Amino acid sequence: MTYSAKVLEHFEHPRFVGELTHPAVSVEVVNSACGDRIKLSILAEGSIIKAAAMKAVGCPPTIASASVLCEMLIAKTLSEVAKIGAVQIEAALDGLPKNKRHAAVLAAEAIQEALEKICHEVRTSS
Repeated sequence: MTYSAKVLEHFEHPRFVGELTHPAVSVEVVNSACGDRIKLSILAEGSIIKAAAMKAVGCPPTIASASVLCEMLIAKTLSEVAKIGAVQIEAALDGLPKNKRHAAVLAAEAIQEALEKICHEVRTSS
């Protein structure tokens, strides 16, 4: 299987690995078919993502997708982040093999769950 240089770089040297001490939200998503797992924590101040961290277990594209997702989140507004989906994550990695696109989908699910949680917390605290 051939991976892009960006996939290999993010797999071999993942960014933002770990957990934030005081995240605004933390979510964990699992691909029930293969068992790949991403735990994503983000810190937002107002409508800006200030920090992100991840722990990923699975195939190289899952780890790379979680890593590039965190890179994509920092300093973005929540409305910009809401536009990040599997297509954007895959593009940031210069593509994924067809049978590994589930990795980008899993990362997209993580950020969508995190956004839902942030929006829920904002609504309930108002």
